[in-house]
Amino acid sequence: MMAYNSLLPPNSTTAERALEQANNKPVIDVPLRIQEVKNPDQCPMNLLPWLAWEYGVDFWDPAWSAEQKRQTVKDAAYIHKHRGTSGAVRRSLGAVGYPTKVIEWFEDAPKAEPYSFRIEIYSTSPISGDLYQQIHRQVNHAKNLRSYLTAIDLITDVGSKGQVYIAGAATAYIEIDITAGGQ
Repeated sequence: MMAYNSLLPPNSTTAERALEQANNKPVIDVPLRIQEVKNPDQCPMNLLPWLAWEYGVDFWDPAWSAEQKRQTVKDAAYIHKHRGTSGAVRRSLGAVGYPTKVIEWFEDAPKAEPYSFRIEIYSTSPISGDLYQQIHRQVNHAKNLRSYLTAIDLITDVGSKGQVYIAGAATAYIEIDITAGGQ
């Protein structure tokens, strides 16, 4: 059996020691400078969830791409500083991976109910139900308490390439009134 330093007390059970040994894997393989670990752009991917926790990221999805994870960590300070504003909601939706727009009640035409807003997502592909749930969670963490989300609208571009056919016809007619009795 290989000797290793243990953090367990001397009276720990065999199962606890086996669990510790199974999980005895170094978190960092190479020495890193603190400036690299604290920078979302330079932080190693295995430490990025811990940096997100330190920055107070409200929602974290392990399935996100590395770029989405890094952007979420970068946006965390702004979201916490401006929580309750539409800017914070916009920033929190940055991790969604699609262009989004927040339309507040006074910007809508016609004006919606006060303190309501809706989200527009611009996409050319279908949106999954999981993404809708993620948007709800992120918006609820970033918005103020009095405002409420009324709709998530999917705005899609059906394509700007293709052929357009335009046709027309010219017609003419003459209107003649014929009265009865020759008068």
